[in-house]
Amino acid sequence: MSEGLANASTDAPVAPALTPGQVPVAVPAAPEVTTVTAHFKLVFLCVTVITVLTLAASLYIGIFVEKPTDAAKSAMDTCSTLANLGFGAMVGLLGGKAVN
Repeated sequence: MSEGLANASTDAPVAPALTPGQVPVAVPAAPEVTTVTAHFKLVFLCVTVITVLTLAASLYIGIFVEKPTDAAKSAMDTCSTLANLGFGAMVGLLGGKAVN
């Protein structure tokens, strides 16, 4: 009899018996915890600051320069491209961290 008790504790857990009319309830799995390291925060913060600065520079040139020269137009296009790339980098960093 003691052998049966010893084996019962090592076997997989057994679900309680259901009476007629009861519906089994699925228990959701506990969500995994994603840790954010100081290195990730630093990289993300740097990318965010560069993105905001280039976007601000592009908007400043576009709004406050009345007659932009070719150099100003080129600088505005470059800042706009860098802002787009920075946004893509932020999405990629967050997506990579969520998958990991």
